[in-house]
Amino acid sequence: MVVDMKTRLSARFRRLVLTLALLTVVVASPVSAQEARKRATPGKAFAASLLLPGLGHRYAQEGSWRGRATLFAAADIGLWMGLFGANWQQQQRVQSYETLAVTHANALIDGKDRAFYLNLATYPSSDAYLEAQLRNRAWNRLDYVSTRDFQWEWASEADFQDYRSLRNDAETLGRRRSIYAALLLANRLFAGISAVVQAGKANAPDLSIALSPPADAKSPPGVHVTLKL
Repeated sequence: MVVDMKTRLSARFRRLVLTLALLTVVVASPVSAQEARKRATPGKAFAASLLLPGLGHRYAQEGSWRGRATLFAAADIGLWMGLFGANWQQQQRVQSYETLAVTHANALIDGKDRAFYLNLATYPSSDAYLEAQLRNRAWNRLDYVSTRDFQWEWASEADFQDYRSLRNDAETLGRRRSIYAALLLANRLFAGISAVVQAGKANAPDLSIALSPPADAKSPPGVHVTLKL
């Protein structure tokens, strides 16, 4: 009986050794070249997202635009449309208030900076500007309107208010354009981080273990292990 027990233990030990050997072979087996090409590296996913948000997810998803790939790409398209739209509208407003300044304020706008247009929106005439500087004792600003190039006078209060409204709209659109540019950059960074995470998940080992019923009453259940690196 002792011999029989030793025989059973020896058989179970051999089966255990064979199972461990099987696990070792599966883990150590090389990945095929085709499967290796499908691996997504986080660095490439991030770089692709900087080029076009969603492209990094497409790369990590083996060419699929599903899920976040479409979401980030659609957001990028919408932001670009908003940026171009704000830029076009701003140019239209600038052209309109410059024309208004020339035709209704007798202003010379060639080579003028932002401060000149701001003064046109603050004071109805260069004389009013001069009076304000004298009241504030801003002696260093008195020479600003000493020449014809920096003198103006609005024909009516309505023209003055129209100019102010157009210029304020242009300033608002300029700030909006800056916001769109910042959002485009943020969308790329968020898409890149998300694509890196997804590429890391796609590159993670895939381990599956399945049990099969024993061949007979004396045999242990079979173990089938699959590991994809």
